[in-house]
Parts: sequence; C-alpha cells; structure tokens
Amino acid sequence: MADADETVQEADEERPSTEVVAERLGAAEAEGDAAQVQREVEFAAAERLMFFSDAVIAIALTLLALDLPVPGGIENADDVTMSEMVRDAGEHFNDYLAFLISFLVIASHWRIHHRVFRYVREASTAIIQLNILWLLFIVITPFTTRMLSAGQMNILRFGTYAGTQAVQYVIFTLISLLIVSGQHIRAGTDLYRFRRGRVMTVAMAICFAVSIPLYLVIGQRAFVLWAVVPIGTSLILRRLRPRTAARA
Repeated sequence: MADADETVQEADEERPSTEVVAERLGAAEAEGDAAQVQREVEFAAAERLMFFSDAVIAIALTLLALDLPVPGGIENADDVTMSEMVRDAGEHFNDYLAFLISFLVIASHWRIHHRVFRYVREASTAIIQLNILWLLFIVITPFTTRMLSAGQMNILRFGTYAGTQAVQYVIFTLISLLIVSGQHIRAGTDLYRFRRGRVMTVAMAICFAVSIPLYLVIGQRAFVLWAVVPIGTSLILRRLRPRTAARA
C-alpha cells in the first residue's frame, strides 16, 4: 500500500507537459506579467535540458547494443550451425556481460537524473555546464564498455571503467548540491525524494571508487560490489522512508 501511495504522489508531482508550459507562457505574455514570463522561460529551459539529456542517454544505450557481436558472425551466416553459434556466444560471454552491466549502469544514471530534475524549475549556467560534462561520461560509456570486455581483464581496464563511473556520480552529486543551494527546486517539492537521489549518487560514487583498489585484492569478484551497493542502498532508503514520514 505504501508503494502504491508513493506512486500516486509521484504522478501528482510530475512536471507539467510542454503544452501546459507553453499555455502558461502565452497567458503571462498576454497579461504583461514580466516576472511570470521569466519564470516560465527558465522552466522551459530546464525542460529542454532534461529532454536533451534523455536523448543523449537513449543514443548511448543504442550504441551499446550496436557493439554486441553476432554469435557465429555475419559472414557465411547460412553455413553456421546452431552448435557453432552457441559455442561462439560462449566465447563472447564477456561482451554480453559488459553490455548488461553498462545497460544497468546507464539506466541507473537516468533514473537518478529523472528523480532529481523532475523537481527542478530552473537551471543555472553552472548546472547546465556540469550536466553537459555529465553527459560526456554517458557518451563514452560504450567505449569504456569495450575496454572492459576486450581481452584479458586487468586493473587498467577495470579501473578505467570504474573510475569514469565514479567521476560521473561525483559530477551529478555536485549538480544536485547546486540545485539545492541555488533554490532551483519547485515549491512544495518532497525533499526526501530529492535527497534520496543524492544519497544514491554518493553511494554509487563511493562504490565504484572503492572497487578499484578492491580489484587488486579480490580480482574480478569486485564486480559484485557494483550490484550489492545500489540494491543495499535502495533497501535502506525504503526502510527509512516510513520513519521520516512519521516524524514529518
């Protein structure tokens, strides 16, 4: 029941559609309300930033899939038997695993970005610049994924992937701090939900950073940390939610 209530509340707090924003902007211009026009323009700019980020993330996910090897290859495909395809797929297991890891990682970035920016009413120049830098790391994720899966795993391949992810989460932590400090969030925003996104971001930054020296100790088992931390953090935040609501 709690999850259902939260879903309904999130739906009620969704950002207004582009059509609604355009209507409000037109009404403000017709009434000559310069302050309201400025607010609507700033809101529309934040909306465009979110849509642009969504598009870049979608492209990055598509590029991940384009790099996947076809079992048995695409040359002389008619002559490849099923057993050869299965054997070849097994030989490319690391490629498919790296794809799955990166797909989930990028999806996590998008989920946190959506959770935070759904409450943003305006984006300052610093926020836009950091968001562009954050998108740069989204775009290079397909490249670092190829590094992760190509050849024998070593600390350079693992560290490059984990390091870029850690930096990306740090960048988004800075974005969320700027949003709060600059009071760029909408009035009536549920700050718990906003802070939950920031807590998850910090947890993931620490997770990827710690996994690099951990790889030197336990090798490829350090991958497990990437799955345990987000699941554990999410469970902890869910358990803390009723207590926070009760105190409020």
